[in-house]
Amino acid sequence: MVGGGVELIAGVRRDPQLGPMLLLGAGGVLAELTDDTAIRLLPITRADAEEMVAELAISKLLAGYRGAAPHDVPALVDAVMALGQLAASLGDRLSEAEINPLFVMPEDEGVVAADGLVILT
Repeated sequence: MVGGGVELIAGVRRDPQLGPMLLLGAGGVLAELTDDTAIRLLPITRADAEEMVAELAISKLLAGYRGAAPHDVPALVDAVMALGQLAASLGDRLSEAEINPLFVMPEDEGVVAADGLVILT
């Protein structure tokens, strides 16, 4: 029902040894077809979130590949930071959280979480 956006996946999983880890990658059906992901241990800084976006091959679509309009990367970075804050606020209670797809809309139109899951322990 959401159109005009680029689909990404954003998620957090708690590793027993390392703690919470944040994943950002190509979403929707591309999450299953490609290996286009960036992972960081939490907590992250805004610069870390921006680096995660830049590492993705799909970031070319976000920037306006082949003359297409650019998408709202600052809103995506805000969403990644908010997911990290959610993980921090829930602490050890959070087992995992995922937003897939997370639509990054055209520039200045934000992001739309179309589906999400949070599992608490």
